[in-house]
Amino acid sequence: MKLLGIDYGDSKIGLAIGDIESGVATPYGVIKNLGWNNAIHQIKSVCEKERIEKIIVGVPVNPMVIESEQIKKIEDFIFKLRTETGLEIIGQDERFSTQEAQKLIAKRKSKDDDVSAMLILQGYFDSFSK
Repeated sequence: MKLLGIDYGDSKIGLAIGDIESGVATPYGVIKNLGWNNAIHQIKSVCEKERIEKIIVGVPVNPMVIESEQIKKIEDFIFKLRTETGLEIIGQDERFSTQEAQKLIAKRKSKDDDVSAMLILQGYFDSFSK
């Protein structure tokens, strides 16, 4: 089963792809967030091209805050994405993905969103091996 990992941001959306069998996620690319309709159209195209069966979206979980504006935005994005794609979508804790991505690619900062998406998806895979 192929999965798409998403690191949602207001200006950029990082994408990563992986499969359950290998349990390995790889960066796929970054799309500009020019609005939800445009972003979802591009994500749907990736899902069709890559035969994606499930989507994992990073959610900035904060145990000290019940609800934040960014969490609400991401929840609304997930709802619209689920409606438009018909795919199962799971939220995955992304608290440390951006910092880890920046450590991994310190010399290539412009590509950190797809690496963040990879870390979100890899975290999802790794949660099954514990």
